[in-house]
Amino acid sequence: MKSHTLKIVVSLALTAVLLYFFFRGADIGATRDAILGASPGWLAASVLVGLLTFFLRAVRWIWILRPVGRVGVGPAFAATAAGFAANNLPGKVGEVLRPYLLSRSEKLPFSPLLASILLERVFDGASVIFFFLLAMASGVTKSGGAARILAPAGVLAIIIAVVLFAVFQRARTELFFEFFWRRLPEKLQPRAREFAATFVDGFASLRSPGLLLAISGGSLAMWLVINIQIWCVLKAFSLDLPLAAAYVVTAAAVLGLAVPTPGGLGSYQVAVQIALMDVFGVERAAATSVALVAWATSFVFITAIGLILLVVNSRKFNLRGMPKPEELPSK
Repeated sequence: MKSHTLKIVVSLALTAVLLYFFFRGADIGATRDAILGASPGWLAASVLVGLLTFFLRAVRWIWILRPVGRVGVGPAFAATAAGFAANNLPGKVGEVLRPYLLSRSEKLPFSPLLASILLERVFDGASVIFFFLLAMASGVTKSGGAARILAPAGVLAIIIAVVLFAVFQRARTELFFEFFWRRLPEKLQPRAREFAATFVDGFASLRSPGLLLAISGGSLAMWLVINIQIWCVLKAFSLDLPLAAAYVVTAAAVLGLAVPTPGGLGSYQVAVQIALMDVFGVERAAATSVALVAWATSFVFITAIGLILLVVNSRKFNLRGMPKPEELPSK
């Protein structure tokens, strides 16, 4: 409980600091005028396209989970939206809550569902880097600073190697886990071994060429739609930037979201603001306005939908027996 409270305090402190830097030097009046003058049509398109991304995310999750069990689009979307809404709480509890809810509603083992979230992040990272490389190849990034966005590529390569090793060298992976389980109290060892054995099942879709192709294609399609959503916001503020510019802004936003703030508040805005100003030379008022509106169209509506689905499906999710956030299994 003390650890959870500390996470909340640190998360809120980070949010306050980042919002201070985001608004520091900004002309609030000019920012307000820019937001009020944005195109309603383009903003509406951004919201609709943003919601489509969560449908695509649910479909991709179904494909990832195919070796574990058959899951419908409805339950996958409900758990995805509810988990995303929970990510607005400190500590990004939604990343664990999403597979937890689906495991309860569909009677599936939690461990491989948790592993599937890690696999999603691998495909997400690869897709973001792919589109960023396209932007660099197109010549839209004229600032050398944009190359800093590629820094996490090495970390992603390591994660991919670890996942592939776990899939194709399962016996050695379980032996590696065994090294740690033996140091646990004896009564906990059987459950730990079972958790580790089923965890690797969450990566099993990589063994199927058909599923691997579908997941890869679905990931690229989903991130293309996400980029289009950001581009719609750029168009709403009459910024004369190509679609490839959205690839850079999206990559920056993803890096910002790696900072553990509730709902990406502060971290998302600062990352988008910096990308627009430093890479594309957008003036501060417009960059600040785009960052605020892009965050709102990406987070607010799906959060509302997620909370509604969480209430509507409370019986199916068996929320009465659900533990508190600090009691959820740790990643």
